[in-house]
Amino acid sequence: MTVAELRFDGLVAIVTGAGGGLGRAHALMLAERGCRVLVNDVGVEIAGQPAPTASSVVAEIAAAGGAAVADDHDVVTHGDAIVARAVEEYGRLDIVVNNAGVASGGPIGPDAPARWATTIATTLAGSVAVTGAAWPHLVAAGGGRVVLTASQAMFGAGGGAGAYSAAKSAMYGLARSLADEGRRSGIAVNAIMPTAWTRLTQLLPPGPITELLGEHFPVEPVASFVVWLCHRDTPVSGETFSVGGGRAGRVMLAENRGGRIDDLDPASWTAQLRELLDVDPVGLALPRSMVHEVAWQAANLGRAVTSAYRPGGALAWDPHEPGDDHPGAV
Repeated sequence: MTVAELRFDGLVAIVTGAGGGLGRAHALMLAERGCRVLVNDVGVEIAGQPAPTASSVVAEIAAAGGAAVADDHDVVTHGDAIVARAVEEYGRLDIVVNNAGVASGGPIGPDAPARWATTIATTLAGSVAVTGAAWPHLVAAGGGRVVLTASQAMFGAGGGAGAYSAAKSAMYGLARSLADEGRRSGIAVNAIMPTAWTRLTQLLPPGPITELLGEHFPVEPVASFVVWLCHRDTPVSGETFSVGGGRAGRVMLAENRGGRIDDLDPASWTAQLRELLDVDPVGLALPRSMVHEVAWQAANLGRAVTSAYRPGGALAWDPHEPGDDHPGAV
């Protein structure tokens, strides 16, 4: 099934931070395929200056024959109002694409909590507020789709981007946990780590990376993948994907076998340094939940506790295969 064949007729979506860049592309592509879209944007750029508004994107959608309504509520303080507007306008809600985010904060320091608050709130708390307000409506609709926006900053980011990295990294665990909550109600939750030439990446210093992004990573391929995730027939949940340039790849946390000591002397860990840092793929596990991670610890203790992990044990699982039996799979 190709994206061109996917239809969303009769369904309703909220796309936050959709006044430009990736959010605009998500909204346009969903509307093009019959979805009615609430386009949310507070109308400011990444660093706070004025930016294109949601109304301009709604005008584009209307000109193309689609249905959309603009909303300028803040995702952090008025997530409930955003959802209420969509339901009031269209009578239901099926899809939430959490795209809103900012990048500010600077390096760590004594005043970091205050400086980092806006980035963490908009990216993480904003996604929680909108998704939380939407959840009962998704349940009432018989299921739905939620997309969270993470970032490659999950792998670490320099230049004083700790706030952005922390907020975006949270999306990995949030997607897995919400997928488990939504499984019984038919709600699928996934996260993307998008690579695209956007308002945010245009703030990067000129160089090879910005040239690469500008030439090979437009926003539309990311929107294509997001639209696929939003479709009711897409059978994945609880996953995070790196997406860009027409490619997507599954992102997973892995854990090695680790080292083990038989005494409580902190100095004993020095002799375990190689084992602690080993990245041999043969010895890596892919825990599907916190329970499985504890089982992996037990499996490598080398004592009686390992019996809980062995085949037939209460915590048995295949540590090397993420599989489709993730607790949030649909």
